Amino acid sequence: MKLRIGPRIRVALQLGASVGLLAYLLSRLDWQQSRTLIAGANPLLLATIVLIHVADRVLMALKWHQLLRVLDDRLSRWSAIGVYYESTFIGFALPLGGFGPDIVRFLRLKTRGIDPSVTLSSMVMERLNGAIATLALIVAGCVVLARLAPQPALRNFALIAAVGAGAAGAAAATLIFYPALGRRLLKLIKRPATLESGRFAKYVVAARAYSRRPLTLAINLGLSMIEQTAPVFTMWVASHAIGMDLPWMVCLAVTPVAVIIQRLPLTYGGLGLREGSAAALLVALGYDYSTALVLLMTLVVMFLISLLPGAIVLATSGRPLPKGASA
Repeated sequence: MKLRIGPRIRVALQLGASVGLLAYLLSRLDWQQSRTLIAGANPLLLATIVLIHVADRVLMALKWHQLLRVLDDRLSRWSAIGVYYESTFIGFALPLGGFGPDIVRFLRLKTRGIDPSVTLSSMVMERLNGAIATLALIVAGCVVLARLAPQPALRNFALIAAVGAGAAGAAAATLIFYPALGRRLLKLIKRPATLESGRFAKYVVAARAYSRRPLTLAINLGLSMIEQTAPVFTMWVASHAIGMDLPWMVCLAVTPVAVIIQRLPLTYGGLGLREGSAAALLVALGYDYSTALVLLMTLVVMFLISLLPGAIVLATSGRPLPKGASA
């Protein structure tokens, strides 16, 4: 008999896993050293981390808006930024992982009269470009990690991950920029006529609209690759804020591994899993555990602070939270 776990139980388990992992990680801290690091943190650099997060969120909104206006140009740039930031804030509270913000955006644009197929198509294309950019970052980071890692096992893991991410990214990019190949693959599953005449017809039309705009897709992919470097820069700035002074290349090596591991659906939003994996990797590269964990927890706090503009947008919009979100 197959055991089914409901969404509320799953969220409770993920929250419990996050709390348990964070408690374990914090229990191993040298608290005296940690208090010294926190007390001596550079407030200007901490503010810079928040600004990087804000700029990153704005860039994400603009590149999504670039894709949206291919299909519907009624939403202004400022409105897109507001919707995107609001969805990030609300989505963080929704027990749906990375899909929470997408659901909020979908509902907000529906109330603005934008066809659901348009919104969904733009978000899917945004996700695809984002995935390719993430895979490119993983390749670069893992290659650097393979050069920095003193342990053969870690070097081998980094090289294998780089090859796998490179192959997946190349395949995804080929399907996006050469849609004819995708259509040939679809013929092995369903007849294109079935898709074009059924409920998926609008999405097929949207996909064709994007396939006719390769330059737009290429620019969007370039922006996605720039956006993917934000976690590297925030880690680098945060390390200097607490006096750890990590080289930028070390941040590039550590960030992709944490990105891979935090996507595992084991904890709430990757909390605990991300910090534990990044701390373990920094220790493997020869850095002090307590200093590494203070760095990573600083990043969590700065990220949460950077979500406040989303709260302001929500408060001034006068619109209710989607069902399932907590205030």
